[in-house]
Amino acid sequence: MDELNELIQKAQKGDQEAYGQIYRIFYRRIFRYCQFNTNNKNAAQDICQETFLKAWKALPKFQKKGGSLQAYLFKIARNLIIDASRKKKEERLENYQNVESDVDFEEQLERKQNVANVRNVLKTLDDVEKQIIVLRYFEDLSQREVATVIGIKEGNLRVRTHRILKKLKIKLEEKYE
Repeated sequence: MDELNELIQKAQKGDQEAYGQIYRIFYRRIFRYCQFNTNNKNAAQDICQETFLKAWKALPKFQKKGGSLQAYLFKIARNLIIDASRKKKEERLENYQNVESDVDFEEQLERKQNVANVRNVLKTLDDVEKQIIVLRYFEDLSQREVATVIGIKEGNLRVRTHRILKKLKIKLEEKYE
């Protein structure tokens, strides 16, 4: 973590190489998040690039007390996704892309069915609920970071997360009955 703080401080002073390292650290996660929310690889790439461009321009003003750099990047990406969604008058979400592993066909088929069930259940959630689940459990952000990105208090997030998980559990159990 000290290494990241050092990179942030250097980048805040205009060190492009340090920012390049920050970019490499967070690019995949931000891109995956954008792709999940846009259902379009090209749009995701554009939003991801714009996220890092906006972050670079605003980095001198970034203060860690407002949250982690990771939460800051996700918040910028989320706002850009919302803006893009408003422009197109539609919201599209892509299914999370999972890396294929060396498993046999039956396992892959069962896994795909399980993933499809989870995707279908996720579609029943409203936008904020989806964002909470994706950021917390797919992107593994901390409660504090998710609260920062979504713009709610941490205590409120814990309650909402508990309710969402309970709702998801019930819906998944219905699918398997």
